[in-house]
Amino acid sequence: MERTLLQILDKLEKMETNMVTKQELSEIKAELEKVKDNMATKQELQEVKDHMATKPDFMLIQQAVLETNEIVKKLESKIDTHEQLLTLLSHRSLEHEAAISSIRFIPPSLRLQKI
Repeated sequence: MERTLLQILDKLEKMETNMVTKQELSEIKAELEKVKDNMATKQELQEVKDHMATKPDFMLIQQAVLETNEIVKKLESKIDTHEQLLTLLSHRSLEHEAAISSIRFIPPSLRLQKI
């Protein structure tokens, strides 16, 4: 009988060391409330699910992005070509302006006479 009482006491001591104090329990409850406050409700999860893009939607978006990227590359190429052309035309315009300016300074006696 004494042995049984010692076993019971030993088990009670083990239980006591593993028990939670009121302080610890209130801390756990407070932490649980924080978790609850940050959790999404079923309705919120459903709303997110309803607004998510489906795989076909994603594939269409991906295709549109690829097409847009291709168009942008073509436009960049055309812009480069146009910039080169504008530079060439600008140089020609300056040459013509210089030629016209030099013609203005030719004395009237050296200019071609109208027939």
